[in-house]
Amino acid sequence: MKHLLFTLLLALPFTAGADTYNYLNITSTSTVQSVALKQVKRITFEGTNLVVTATDGTTTTTPLATLTKLTFSDIGVAVRDLEGTSNKLTMEGGRIVAGGNGQLLLFNSSGQLVRQQYIGGAGDRVSLDGLPRGIYIARLGRQAIKILH
Repeated sequence: MKHLLFTLLLALPFTAGADTYNYLNITSTSTVQSVALKQVKRITFEGTNLVVTATDGTTTTTPLATLTKLTFSDIGVAVRDLEGTSNKLTMEGGRIVAGGNGQLLLFNSSGQLVRQQYIGGAGDRVSLDGLPRGIYIARLGRQAIKILH
């Protein structure tokens, strides 16, 4: 735990000036949460918990005993809809249906990119053929959805 605390404390001053990092990703044994760095007011250790306080006063608490990874990235890894997104993703008949255009990224449950495809317009469909059964995350623009294949 001391090594994790030391690593976190060393990383914080350097990320404040790094334009490519937009999210703090908190991975525990049961969940993955992403917090936008512009919303992070304070990161503290209270008792046996990691506590991230947002600028609006809300907190994200993770027990240190379950914390497996704490990273900074340019994209959030938690699965949730983001407000203001115009690229809608849905599933129909075992295919991903895109409601916009851009680069569709498909990640497996380990976070590895398994498929990347350019989507040219609304209604384009992406097949999951050839992929093993499992849980996937599809991302197009600022929206991500969880897929059970």
